[in-house]
Amino acid sequence: MVLLWALPPVFFYQSPPWDNVEELFWAQRFQLGYYKHPPLPTWIMGVLVRLAGPQPWITYLAGVACGAGALYLLWRWARECLPPQRAVLAVVLASLAAYHLQRTTIFNHNTVQLLPLAGYWWMLWRAFCRPDARTRDWVGLGVFAGLALLTKYSAVVQFAVAGLLLMQDGRWREARIWRGLALAAAVGLAVASPHLWWALTHSDQALSYAAASVQGHGHRHHRVLQLRQQLGMQVGRLLPMLVVVALAWLLRPRGQGRAAASDAGSGSGSGSGSGSGSGSASLPSSTRLTQGGGGAVSAIDRRFLAFAGFGPLVLVLAGLTLTGTKAHGHWFTTFFLALPLWLAAVVPGLEAERWSRRRWQGLLGAAAIFHVAGSLGTAWAEGRGVERHGHITRGSLPSAQVAERIDAIWQAHVPDRPLPMVVGDTWFAGAAVLHLNPSVQLWIDGEDRTSPWIAPGAWARDGGMVVVLDTRPFQSEGPLLEARLAETDCRGSFTLPWSGRPGSRDVVVRWGVRLPAEQARQPRDCQ
Repeated sequence: MVLLWALPPVFFYQSPPWDNVEELFWAQRFQLGYYKHPPLPTWIMGVLVRLAGPQPWITYLAGVACGAGALYLLWRWARECLPPQRAVLAVVLASLAAYHLQRTTIFNHNTVQLLPLAGYWWMLWRAFCRPDARTRDWVGLGVFAGLALLTKYSAVVQFAVAGLLLMQDGRWREARIWRGLALAAAVGLAVASPHLWWALTHSDQALSYAAASVQGHGHRHHRVLQLRQQLGMQVGRLLPMLVVVALAWLLRPRGQGRAAASDAGSGSGSGSGSGSGSGSASLPSSTRLTQGGGGAVSAIDRRFLAFAGFGPLVLVLAGLTLTGTKAHGHWFTTFFLALPLWLAAVVPGLEAERWSRRRWQGLLGAAAIFHVAGSLGTAWAEGRGVERHGHITRGSLPSAQVAERIDAIWQAHVPDRPLPMVVGDTWFAGAAVLHLNPSVQLWIDGEDRTSPWIAPGAWARDGGMVVVLDTRPFQSEGPLLEARLAETDCRGSFTLPWSGRPGSRDVVVRWGVRLPAEQARQPRDCQ
């Protein structure tokens, strides 16, 4: 499965996605934090870069591996809270959500966070819902929570949902819960403390970026419009999974819905009839998982799955609507991990333990077709496939040809030494630099804070090139790029075909060469 999704971009993409390029360059240097995000994904990429070099394929492989790892943890969790057949069904459904495999070729902090948050919800369920919860479950909860926070600060949304569940369920009154939470918090803080210390001492970087990302703005009408747009986007990215669920519900045997409701009632009764004040948690685990003829899921588990499956989405959409914060689709990447388990637990028609062999074959066959067609089709449509239609995408940028032109321009002006540095935006300039000599450094946006690997004074001493992409909608927008371009000694421009169709959109680049300090700097016409 990992290779199925990771290999097509290697063959069809001419340039990696923005986030993949960014991580490859951040990975040059291990830090306790980076100017936009916590460090864990960059640490992972740093290890891989040192093993294989700054190659785009390692970003695809690492991203899909994180998604597959999250599915594995979901399967481990589903085996404990669902009947075996429904556990398999839940993982198949989860694999059909675009966030969990299809979009994991984009290696970013949201993708990596899938893995620790899947473990977080699994350990949280163990700690909250199992009567035999052990110390190691609370420790595991703390470890996964700390790793999630080391990945992206948005983990606090999932922590807030857990707090709401605790208050709604009334479990906050139990002493064992408080003891466990204290242990988990201590472990989580220990895991994340080096970065948290860094964040407090560099508050103008990651924390400032996070605060700027959630600033409220916009008229009430725009807030409602954004809510509708985001809901529509999420439905689209969950559509294959939702189609399977809808078909299973529509094609369920007559009377199966009533039987499922009866089973659910049996599970609910078993969860509330113990008289212990803690619901079905007082029942032995084996009893709780087999109430209602071996198919029902207990009330406490269904309630937990509902909070985990819908809570992050509802909480964030409510916050966006109230504050007017502009949302981005990738913010929702980790919000649907538990949703397939909830669907398998409560939706009529998904009682997989009652399915015939023919229905299982149909589901698995459809899932296999989706994954094969999806992996090839997505990479083809984003990469070389668009050339036939005159469209341009990030994946179709001819970055190798751009790199050749950049190197030729430098050699024409400074033939006695290799190009030391390229100044430009993260994606366009970075994608080109990946095709140049590994010694060439990227000065992201010409800002010191974005590229701590650039030695002070290197730009003035060694020189380099500035490249600015003017092709919309992918134009370079670094605030200092124009100023850096003005510092160069020689300026010009070039164009290259972006799409294979004649007369289609071109790569339009403005460039500037800054000569090394020991060479005379005399502006000249370089057109």
